[in-house]
Amino acid sequence: MRNDLDRIRDALRFIPVGGHDERVRVAFMLKSELGEAGRDLWNEWRDSRGDDEAASVWKSASETGLLKIGTLFHEAKASGWRDDGIYRVATREEIAERKRIVEARAAREEAEIARERADTVAKATAILKASTEAKADHPYLTRKGVSPVSTLREIEAGAAATILGYAPKSDSDLLTGRLLVVPVKQVNGISTLELIDGDKRKAALAGRGSKAGGYWATERLPDGNGNGLTLLIGEGVATMLSASAATAYPGIAALSSGNLSAVAKAMRECYPAAVLVILADLVKTTGEPDRHAIEAARSVGGKLAIPDFGSDRDRAMTDFNDMAVAFGAKAVASTIANANEPASVKHQPSNDSDGWPEPQPLAVKVEPELYPFDALPDTIRLAVEEVQAFTKAPIALVASSALAALSLAIQAHADAKRAEKLTGPVGLFLLTIADSGERKSTCDGFFTAAIREYEAQQGEAAKPDIRDHKADLDAWSAKRAGLIEKIRQNSKADKPTGELEANLRRLEHDKPESPRVPKLLRGDETPENLAWVLAREWPSGGVLSSEAGVVFGAHGMGKDSIMRNLALLNILWDGGTLSIGRRTSESFTVRGARLTVALQVQEMTLRSFFDRSGGLARGTGFLARFMVAWPESTQGFRLFTEPPASWPALAAFNRRIAAILDQPTPIDDEGVLSPPLLSLSPDAKVAWIAFHDAIERELANGGELYDVRDVASKSADNAARLAALFQIFEQGTGAVSLEVFEGASRIAAWHLNEARRFFGELALPAEVANAARLDRWLIEYCRRERTRIVPRREVQRCGPNGLRDKVALEGALQELVEAGRVRVVRDGRNRNVEVNPILTEGDTI
Repeated sequence: MRNDLDRIRDALRFIPVGGHDERVRVAFMLKSELGEAGRDLWNEWRDSRGDDEAASVWKSASETGLLKIGTLFHEAKASGWRDDGIYRVATREEIAERKRIVEARAAREEAEIARERADTVAKATAILKASTEAKADHPYLTRKGVSPVSTLREIEAGAAATILGYAPKSDSDLLTGRLLVVPVKQVNGISTLELIDGDKRKAALAGRGSKAGGYWATERLPDGNGNGLTLLIGEGVATMLSASAATAYPGIAALSSGNLSAVAKAMRECYPAAVLVILADLVKTTGEPDRHAIEAARSVGGKLAIPDFGSDRDRAMTDFNDMAVAFGAKAVASTIANANEPASVKHQPSNDSDGWPEPQPLAVKVEPELYPFDALPDTIRLAVEEVQAFTKAPIALVASSALAALSLAIQAHADAKRAEKLTGPVGLFLLTIADSGERKSTCDGFFTAAIREYEAQQGEAAKPDIRDHKADLDAWSAKRAGLIEKIRQNSKADKPTGELEANLRRLEHDKPESPRVPKLLRGDETPENLAWVLAREWPSGGVLSSEAGVVFGAHGMGKDSIMRNLALLNILWDGGTLSIGRRTSESFTVRGARLTVALQVQEMTLRSFFDRSGGLARGTGFLARFMVAWPESTQGFRLFTEPPASWPALAAFNRRIAAILDQPTPIDDEGVLSPPLLSLSPDAKVAWIAFHDAIERELANGGELYDVRDVASKSADNAARLAALFQIFEQGTGAVSLEVFEGASRIAAWHLNEARRFFGELALPAEVANAARLDRWLIEYCRRERTRIVPRREVQRCGPNGLRDKVALEGALQELVEAGRVRVVRDGRNRNVEVNPILTEGDTI
């Protein structure tokens, strides 16, 4: 077994040397574990032998710093290291290549963040333009006992949603009614907005980095260097309105405690001569001033004002707005006037922050993106919004149900033409990774109502033909039985049978064909039986299942038959031809069939399927054909809502589905579909080629999509399929327009990002993947329960599937402990998991 030095040396080979800051970080990690004995390893890693910088850097590294050896192991694993004891020699070229990949990814990430920020600014500007002055009777302002100022606006929630393309939410709760609009500025102007409704629910606009260092001011800030100016800087809007009204000083809200230092430094840079007073909030549990406020005041040479509620403070009272309500504006003004330098403030770190390190990332992971709700065509978007408001299911799940119904209704009526010789079906394979109980069956039921009604009508209309067929078949069977009996008797009596055999052969060609009755919705069929019904009964169908474990865990997906069935489903997605030979029953051929698949599967079931398939699920391209969604659960937040009296948007959706189904199906006497081709318009084709090529460039080694190149290679095809579906649903005819394709491509790109998230985590070592799943569950639990302490027995009882096993849970917890994300502490005979407060720290408004 290798020793610890070998393990660390092996891990170091996967850490790019980088610049000065990276060398310092690694020095801290090594020194914390090995002390002075780690210097040789560090020099070996950075290819240095005692130069002046190395000596000073190593000397500055502390053995008791926050960066520990666990961080090094996590970063090495994120770069591909496997802690399996196998020594790998990394060449200098390999190390240089890893560094290049890291830098290239960072550049792409920076460009994407810049694009998101620009989009956020555009939407924020549009909302401000559509908003009106905030009125004194706004519910939030009246609840807080404050008056509006000129820098606050308001807008109706519906109008904001129309501009944004999605309904703003706080966690899983929709913002409703009149929304207070709080413009957030960074150095270069407005960067985003905070929206607040009357129940204190709040939401910032989407866009990474748009809020960092941003602030809102109670009034327009003056020019100059700040000579004679006093600025108040605090966390929330209500706090700053109360403080500014009490003192007549301009108030600046950082909108979160962690943002205080950044805003204070920005104000000091703009106003070097100003007096800066930082208004601290109190830690609810201890009554001590928040450490972020103290740090902010010290960082800019400012003063610190602390609200005073006396010795019998109600724990709910934490800020200057609470103080204004309890004791009046004069008490607030007096307390701020007596603010002191933070050095003179006696402060003991609270239990919320004492000893906690900066949490380290578990791995390089793909962040979830907001579902591009506004990319859906209007009729579909409004129906999805209506169903989601009632079911409160994850928005991606609801949208997938709508897309499945769209695909199932249209797939027999059109094929998509991407370019010359590039044509194919429009049917979609959709996969939602979620636990049972997310209400997929309910959502499917809403969007397939017209399909079920169509099936019922067709079944009723076909009853006379079915009865006639039964009579014809009975007569044919009787004739066949008679001929066989005569042949048997003649053969037994040594009489000639040639004419009888010829009659039997002719009769076999005259066997009555059963009438083809449209039946689109299929149950959890085995793949082979699904192929049979598509070949013999109706050539267009769909499997919509909220319990896809029946599919992924079924006998039809057993080890012996999995390769055959994956290939069969792939051919059905492609609309190809497949002959299936049977020994004990009739062989058949599937030609020109069209298939939609929309499944919900639990994460552990899918992982088990991957294990059983031995990589075939990826290797055969089976899962690459699926548009994957991995939404956050809404369970626990779906408080009862009375169903609406009417469903106008859903009714419009189902009317359009019914109209499409009523069109004649292009099917020949052999039961083979021959749908007409739907082309891309010239502009849409140019956009499709750009979309295709942008993805293709990222499939190369080191590219952003290299690890999911199987999925990514199908993304342009899926974008074209979606575009064709949207065009037919909304317009009925005509080439796919540029606008339609752009919406479809955004949705396809979102699903590709979801696939990157899931498959990227799937490729992690088991202990890191388990830790990531547990980390998500713990953070979600703490936010929901308004706590950061979780009993270990609660984790084992209710935590993620697969982590209720003691050994797996202990391994995952150890990973989180090493990353500084949790602690495991004893409470008598029990053990609790404490979550690093930085991970659950919320904004204060």
